[in-house]
Amino acid sequence: MGILSKLQAKTGEARVKEKIRPLLESRMMRDILLEIGQRGNEPLDPQSVPLSMRERASQLAAETGLSGLKQSAIDEVCLDAAGITLVCNGESTTFRYADYNYEDIQDTDCLPAVAEYLVQHLRGYYNIARTFFTVTKSNGHTEEKTREVLVTRHHEDTPFTPSPVQKQRLF
Repeated sequence: MGILSKLQAKTGEARVKEKIRPLLESRMMRDILLEIGQRGNEPLDPQSVPLSMRERASQLAAETGLSGLKQSAIDEVCLDAAGITLVCNGESTTFRYADYNYEDIQDTDCLPAVAEYLVQHLRGYYNIARTFFTVTKSNGHTEEKTREVLVTRHHEDTPFTPSPVQKQRLF
């Protein structure tokens, strides 16, 4: 029984990768990463670093005068079935799937993995939160699907949780 569940998990992983790959390699993702790059970086504030790493961050900041420590200026990234929204200093920029010839994201369970991919390109510390909804299948079983994924930059008033709710590896 154990080997069957492992095979099913691997098959599911492969299917998720194939669903995510076109989005990650799309013009939309290139535009989002370009927008993140244009928003620029800002000095890493030692106060925005998790407590366990604050001493090291303060030491590096003192040594480099904050010049070597930069983090993304993006405050928040929201992914839902309609599009991906970047929030920076209260200003939001939305990338709608429909504008890039995607009707919508049918399999919203790929959104957490896309969020993980974006976080890899956002320097700094980010929390990833998910909201769910349930879908009833024809055989009577219910399945949880992701409604929305919210990536929020860590500040003192939002405690840092280093691991996402459900970690998904990309490639």
